[in-house]
Amino acid sequence: MKPQLPSHSRRLASTAALCVALAFPNTTYGLEPIEDLLERSEQEGNGEELVELLQKLRERPLSVNKATEAELLRIPILSAGDARRIVEWREKKGPIDSPEKLSAVIGADSASRILPYLSFEQPRARSLKGGGKGIQGSAYGRVFWETPPRQGIETGKYEGENRRIYSRVEASGSNYGASFVQESDIGEPDAGDFLSFSMHADEIGILTRAVAGNYRVSFGQGLLLGQGRYFSKGTDPVDGVLIFSSSVRPYASASEESFMQGGAVTLSPGPFELTAFTSRNRLDASITAGVVTSVPADGYHRTVSEQSKKDLLPLEAQGVNLRYQYQGSGLSAGIGGTLMRYRYGEPVRWLDGNSQERSAASVEAGVVYGRVQAFGEAAFSQQPDALSWICGLQSSLSDGVKGVVSIRHYDVDYFSPFAGAFAERGDDGSNEEGFYLGLDARVLRNLDLGVSYDLFRFPELGSTYTLPSTGHDARVNFTWKQNLRMTWSGLYQHKEKEETKIQTEDGGWHEYVMPVPKTTNRVQLNLETKASSRFTFRTRGEYKSVESRLQTGKDTSRGWLVYEQLKSSFGLLKVSTRYTRFNTDDYDAAIYAYEDDLPQVYALNPYYGRGQAMFVLVSCEPFRNFTMAAKYETTWYADRESYGSGNDLRPTSSPSSFNLGAILKF
Repeated sequence: MKPQLPSHSRRLASTAALCVALAFPNTTYGLEPIEDLLERSEQEGNGEELVELLQKLRERPLSVNKATEAELLRIPILSAGDARRIVEWREKKGPIDSPEKLSAVIGADSASRILPYLSFEQPRARSLKGGGKGIQGSAYGRVFWETPPRQGIETGKYEGENRRIYSRVEASGSNYGASFVQESDIGEPDAGDFLSFSMHADEIGILTRAVAGNYRVSFGQGLLLGQGRYFSKGTDPVDGVLIFSSSVRPYASASEESFMQGGAVTLSPGPFELTAFTSRNRLDASITAGVVTSVPADGYHRTVSEQSKKDLLPLEAQGVNLRYQYQGSGLSAGIGGTLMRYRYGEPVRWLDGNSQERSAASVEAGVVYGRVQAFGEAAFSQQPDALSWICGLQSSLSDGVKGVVSIRHYDVDYFSPFAGAFAERGDDGSNEEGFYLGLDARVLRNLDLGVSYDLFRFPELGSTYTLPSTGHDARVNFTWKQNLRMTWSGLYQHKEKEETKIQTEDGGWHEYVMPVPKTTNRVQLNLETKASSRFTFRTRGEYKSVESRLQTGKDTSRGWLVYEQLKSSFGLLKVSTRYTRFNTDDYDAAIYAYEDDLPQVYALNPYYGRGQAMFVLVSCEPFRNFTMAAKYETTWYADRESYGSGNDLRPTSSPSSFNLGAILKF
């Protein structure tokens, strides 16, 4: 099927947006850095926690003149090298008191990306803005429902109602904090289906952090413990390789997986940092003949079958991490090691011999010297013995130019239940080898160019085809600030890799499994236009083709997507609305688009099939520290009469949803 071109009205709308922009010559514009990155992604990564973290940093930005190097690295898009340069500048030349001076320290591009999360004031005691003002916090709640409801709601197969509810309360003082989260999905009968609680204390003597309740941990590059990887491969050509997150942090997300439950403490006596943690969590599981066959990660407990799997599998883990940090003139170096033991409460299929208990260890190292940062981690797991490792160099080659090179080798038999590794396929640090090269450069005063190339190999393509397979992924992205009002950005991706498929011969008499070469090409173009202080337009077009070479010939899927978005502000009222058209042959050609949503909600939606979509998001602040928001979205499909399948079937070609929320800060 050939892609359909947009209608004349669609072209006129885009042209009108440009004309309106040209009519306002005195406006200024800067891209929202995270939104621009997420537009390139086709995977969610750890998006929800990332959005929450950035929202908190906006509300309580770090003081660039008081934050420690570790605190600065809480900003997910700030490299260790840039954090070191900020600290060294302060020590040698004094405060950084303006965005211009920050640009002189780490470069204009890096500075513009982190400015929303920094302040230039110099508080007396705390690195966080407002840190000495007593207790601060927020109460947040939202409710989501769909129309028409899913078939499981109508038939009673889902035991709950047609609503998703979420609430969170957080409070923190100068050195302490606590959070509580409640969440229940559509169709779940228990309003408290997921509850999360955590308490933490920070920066008290040699105590760097202590957490009780739910928390996440990350060390090294995530091979052993990597619960802090926010970006999937390809989202950012340079900064997407390393992990940028605190070693231990409280968990306050609605996601029902990838966290620990228990306690952790980090002590920093002198140049050493010691972290110890213990966890006992319960996972959903499918158990057959006394052996765990799978661990569902969706967190759904709507039907009798789903409820029967809830919290069936205890998972215990204990571990310790010790780091030594050296700070010298122009040199920052650290080395550390982690020991961990974990135990499942039932035999699991993916451990050798359907066993339950394993030990694992890792060694990590990092060096920052001048503009160069070297990093690496090697992790070892037992029975069968397996070693996975990754190493690399990241450097600011000159002002406006930075790059990264990385090599990884993940053993087929390696396993850690808490891994979050940099990878092409999955993040478990297993069954993959690769060489990655990324470069980001300001080639002109108003033109940034990013390129990346990943050459990868799978020692075993899959469980049904255990021979090796190779592939590669090449990407080019750019950002061009045409003038003070208009910014263009774009992406081109070419990927080739194999996947296992069942193929037939002789009219279906012979059936066998073999690798199928698959080639993906993706082109994306965005235009952001700030027409005035009140109106901002965003236009996007994307085309994607996927070609699979089968024994019977080529199978090609194509698709395109275009949208026009308007953001407007009228005093206390803000409105964002988007109209989208899409046409894809099948799900292989699905196109992902990041959407504005309620505060602290992450939405990266796949569009497939043929149709149109729109949403309207309205928020207002009727009085100080209180915000209300509402979102309505709907899709009109032209290629189907119903949406979804099974219990999730909705008998309509135009499913819709509503989302209401409010947040009170105190």
